[in-house]
Amino acid sequence: MRSVFGRINLNKKPINRELFENSIEKLSIYSKSKPQFSIENQTGFGQIVFPPFKDEKLLYSGLILVSDSVIYNRNEIIQDLQINEEISDDLLILKSYERWGEKCVNHFIGDFGFVIWDSNTEELFCARDHLGVKPLHYYFNKDSFVFSTDVSGILEQTDLIFSIDNQQVADTISIVKSEKFRTTYTEIKKLPPAHILILKNNKVEVKSYWELNPKKEIQKKDVDIINEFKFLLFESVNCRIKHMESVGAELSGGIDSSCVTSIASSIKPIKSFSHILPDHKLGKIYPFKDERVFINLLVDHCKIESQNFVSSEESLLKTLKENIVNTKSLFQQNFGIFSDQLYEKANQENVTVLLSGFGGDEVVTSKSSGYLKELAVNKKWEELKVDLKNQNPNYFKYLKTYIKIYLKSRFPKVRKLRYQKPWWTYKLKNLAINKYFAEKLNIKERYYSNYKKLDILGVQQKNIKRIAHPHVSQRLEYCSLIARKYGIEYRYPLLDIRLIEFYLSVPTRLKARNGIGRYIIRRATEGIVPEKIQWRNDKSGATIPTVHMRMVNDSEQILEVIKRAKSNKLITQYIDLNKYEQWFNKLRTRSKKNYRYINPGAFYNYLKLILFIENNPSLFK
Repeated sequence: MRSVFGRINLNKKPINRELFENSIEKLSIYSKSKPQFSIENQTGFGQIVFPPFKDEKLLYSGLILVSDSVIYNRNEIIQDLQINEEISDDLLILKSYERWGEKCVNHFIGDFGFVIWDSNTEELFCARDHLGVKPLHYYFNKDSFVFSTDVSGILEQTDLIFSIDNQQVADTISIVKSEKFRTTYTEIKKLPPAHILILKNNKVEVKSYWELNPKKEIQKKDVDIINEFKFLLFESVNCRIKHMESVGAELSGGIDSSCVTSIASSIKPIKSFSHILPDHKLGKIYPFKDERVFINLLVDHCKIESQNFVSSEESLLKTLKENIVNTKSLFQQNFGIFSDQLYEKANQENVTVLLSGFGGDEVVTSKSSGYLKELAVNKKWEELKVDLKNQNPNYFKYLKTYIKIYLKSRFPKVRKLRYQKPWWTYKLKNLAINKYFAEKLNIKERYYSNYKKLDILGVQQKNIKRIAHPHVSQRLEYCSLIARKYGIEYRYPLLDIRLIEFYLSVPTRLKARNGIGRYIIRRATEGIVPEKIQWRNDKSGATIPTVHMRMVNDSEQILEVIKRAKSNKLITQYIDLNKYEQWFNKLRTRSKKNYRYINPGAFYNYLKLILFIENNPSLFK
């Protein structure tokens, strides 16, 4: 793993060495990392290398490469290039670029963010992996092009001008996930996943090289499809850990993380890391339980010797403040932020690669809701009947459901006689946005356009929409940036694009059956995970069950922050603090009673905005 940084002065002025080194230092957030860089006239390129260290270079045959990349289909590329020696991923990328030019990315399966500079032609080529595991940001104006793994590296170039993107602020407090190119700063952009960037003749071109499209349904026997899926599943785990010495796995007790952990443990010894509530809080504070029963079941099944439980009572407010200082950005999600103690524990256990089951819900382990309707639309009446009969032994209930699905498939535009407001309208109503800011930024209109669901009939189309949603790439980016502070690199077997593309072509009958979602992975993991996990359908949803507890412990301090913010005009231009305080009082007294639309994730986004403004007032004046 590495963090990368570089600057090209298009106006031909020499690189300011002090500013350049400031950025390198800012990105050197892990104590055991080591920087390397090269500055020559108007160009400077650098990378911060994390352990385990390898033979790292910047210059290859006249090309400069800075890269944070892992290529998983090395053997295929080596064969295509007719290479007869063992080479690094860096050299593989460069040789692919020399052979195929910008189309080299079409040959890569992996997690990558890299930049290649050709000093002879003065052309820059940047690329980012298909789903956005590796972050890459850039700044461009007529005088300079700057790139960095992290926004904070670019911000150290203090000769440049930066301003707050109010649209990103509006999205953050209205629970809209911003476009994939947008950051907290107007002038700094993300290179979107599955995109390349070419800098040539002082002009930048950004274009897509891949998108996930519908696939033709596989016409094979069920057993053959399941076996092929199982093979790809094992390969997606194996290629991510086979050359690594110290591997960990996030284990939450659900089918996704259990599957990844179990397969990995069959390949080499691994260490598991799980969030749980402290024993003295079980049954006493929301969510009242954790997943330790299923976690222990999987650990015993796999005979994992190094099991680690994390039940942090670290100050939530302190964690948020540290995130604001370290990233100098407004993150729109909190999973990585609130996993700080898990990362600390993994670091103490010398883990450098952390496996995650994230992304499975979006495609390869999706619940496939709506599959019955799809069977009806495709006129697979016999499959539909068998499925419904297996779900409903009661004939009249079966018949009622069958007729309902039949009518919906034949008359999809007929609406319900009784109109009900969608759930997402209530979520907006319960937020605490300053009404003048909301009007100025047209927040309601943008929010509605974001949440209105298209009339998508097919399970496959729903999967594609979910995996392409900015939520996915954001989660990957944020976790990558936060975990690297602890020397940890995330890897996501269930986001292997070979596995995803295969799953999309799997017949509907293997995605869900008899009312049971995630069907094919349940079948493929038979004997791999315990049966109680293989067929469970009661995941609590509280992946990090300590968050509410940490917030309650900080109640008095958070209340002080809210009251202090009421007199800060820089903050009140965005937030209705009186409404926010009422929201806080509801949230901290949360009980077994279900407070609908209470939206804790959004609450923390507001708190981050308050802290961000207090820490960076000059950006908001």
